[in-house]
Amino acid sequence: MPACSANIREIQSGYACGMELKNRTSASVMLVGAIAGFVASFILTIDKFKVLKDSGYTPSCNINATLNCKSVMLSKQAEVFGFPNSIIGIGAFAMMLVIAVALFYGVRFPKSFWQIALVGTSLAALFCHWLAFQTTFVIGALCPYCMVAWFATLIVLSVILRELLQFKRESVEDEDSRFAVETIQKWMVPFHILWASLLIGAAFLGV
Repeated sequence: MPACSANIREIQSGYACGMELKNRTSASVMLVGAIAGFVASFILTIDKFKVLKDSGYTPSCNINATLNCKSVMLSKQAEVFGFPNSIIGIGAFAMMLVIAVALFYGVRFPKSFWQIALVGTSLAALFCHWLAFQTTFVIGALCPYCMVAWFATLIVLSVILRELLQFKRESVEDEDSRFAVETIQKWMVPFHILWASLLIGAAFLGV
């Protein structure tokens, strides 16, 4: 009986270590995405107000005719809801930053929380793809900070899906099914990095 208890403790300890590693991975990836997206959105917002105040102002991300933030900033697509899109980014990425810090401290959010987050982030990802199409084929210029925000959005989306897959993994008892879920979970971040890279690469080729 003591030997059985020891084995159970070892299994529980191993599971706890695995969970901690997964939480730290999710937290680290979300932190990187949240910081990158927040900084890009913040700089875009500041530059937008400077352009509105002084039409001759040249934003920091104006590099050439193709990489031209000012052309994007002055377009109607930059204010879909009547104010700079980047303000939405500031608020959204700030929330993701708080979530990332909470994950670092071991906070485990319920499944319903991640499901709500998935809806919001999926809409944000769709919005990013719409903006990518608009900047590439309608405006004819690319905004480097916008592309950072696109990348960050997809990275955050990958973490949310990872967390939801963790609930799925815990609910299945079949080893083959669990292995399949773990494999998908493991490749979720690399897949979204590739997805974001293809999105940005397509924008460069199309503009």
